[in-house]
Amino acid sequence: MLTIDDQLLAIDDAIDEVVAAFLALDSVQDYLAVRHVFLSDKALQEDIAVFQALRQEYEAVETYAAFRPEVKTLRRQLVQTKRTIDMHEKMSALRQSEVAVQKILAELTQDISSVISSAIFVDTGLPLAAHSSHHQCHHKGG
Repeated sequence: MLTIDDQLLAIDDAIDEVVAAFLALDSVQDYLAVRHVFLSDKALQEDIAVFQALRQEYEAVETYAAFRPEVKTLRRQLVQTKRTIDMHEKMSALRQSEVAVQKILAELTQDISSVISSAIFVDTGLPLAAHSSHHQCHHKGG
């Protein structure tokens, strides 16, 4: 059972301070501004909704691609729509901002985990970072 004491309250206060400091970072403020611009672009949001509908439609019929030529056409349309969205300036800016914030979160998480133990692996999800820890097997001889 969790005991609420001065230490727990101090940890809670420290968490609030870390969150406030994190939200005040320039990269986080930039991300929030870029995200707002991205979400405010009605045409881009409509394109995303069209893409999601196409993806659902394609996923429902993709197993029949060998028997139905229109599925191939649907796939081309899906890929083209995805490419258009991915190349949109606001989508690109959002992804770049997300990666910048993700790097900060990864560093923060690694700093926190290293206080506990340097053996704790933190999967950052970043493209060039290690994706799994290198566990060593220890077998007892018999």
